[in-house]
Amino acid sequence: MLESKKRSITGLRESFLETGRAFVTYRFPGTTEQMIMSGHVNLLPENNFSHLISGRLGFLMAGFNSSTPPLWLEADYFSRYPASEKLQPAPISETLPLLPLIDVYEVSETDYIQQVEKVTTELKSGKAGKVVLSRMMTTPFENPYSAPALFDWLCHTHQEAFVYLAFLPPHGLWIGATPEKLLTYKEQTVSTMALAGTRKVQSSNEWTRKEYSEHAFVSSYIQEKLEKTHCINIEHSAPYTVRAGKAEHLRTDFTAKCSRHQAAELIKELHPTPAVCGMPVNEALRIIGQTESHERSYYTGFLGPVGNETINLFVNLRCMQLIKEKAIIYAGGGLTADSNPQAEWDETVLKSGTMMAAIEKMRNLAN
Repeated sequence: MLESKKRSITGLRESFLETGRAFVTYRFPGTTEQMIMSGHVNLLPENNFSHLISGRLGFLMAGFNSSTPPLWLEADYFSRYPASEKLQPAPISETLPLLPLIDVYEVSETDYIQQVEKVTTELKSGKAGKVVLSRMMTTPFENPYSAPALFDWLCHTHQEAFVYLAFLPPHGLWIGATPEKLLTYKEQTVSTMALAGTRKVQSSNEWTRKEYSEHAFVSSYIQEKLEKTHCINIEHSAPYTVRAGKAEHLRTDFTAKCSRHQAAELIKELHPTPAVCGMPVNEALRIIGQTESHERSYYTGFLGPVGNETINLFVNLRCMQLIKEKAIIYAGGGLTADSNPQAEWDETVLKSGTMMAAIEKMRNLAN
């Protein structure tokens, strides 16, 4: 494994982009150190996450469902750096091998509210307890070479998030600042979290019955999966409030003891969690498939670095995909029988604000 600091992280990222070499750069929550790895991208068979057990260094990126193949970046280069000081877009280039324009299904506020009303009607009939509905939106993004600067800005402004930039040709260029951990594993200990329920930062309103109910679905699901995979010494915190950008969420932390093989099985059991899909999972997936007109791709999937001693995976939220001249931003929210359609639309606007604000920052730097 090559680990070198002969070049700055800024220079490495620009070089990898210019040459079309696959790489991922990321920063863990609550830290300033940035990692970068590069190598070859492999498609994995559905639900085959043997790389989690192998101990090889790499980066895993899995989609929301089986229509999007898992990607594995097998690292042949790795290095770590202190926080990057450069924060400006690079010159525009026409050579970056991004995906071409794809079908984008943007729904209006009226249409989204009608979708929410349709889903909540099914929830009130008892067909499911919770369904997570999402939408996609686009905004101009003329210079994909500014993606590393956007990553740096997210690192500066979202200390509580896992921030990443993944350039995995020919499968796309993704960037995000996700507040939700799927699972970490180290020294026979696994940790995960239930993160559900959303309100504006410093809201004067108390958490509602709908939000506590949504959170309880996720917490119960995680407890069940930890028990199903025979983890022991399972412990969890009381629900508490955490900040993620312009939003706050209810969070419950879980820890347990298990083997690495059990951790890999637990990942299969957890995904997709009720926080990104709903409950029961199969019924929620059916309703999502009948309601959403877009493919989520890697949005609400999971991703993160894997090494010899650790596994660190995060749910792919607060993210966007860069295509030619545009950024596709994804956002969604959990629906229960008590959901208010207008409030659900407002929640997607609030959540999309993380990426929208980052893009606006890049535009200001370029002017």
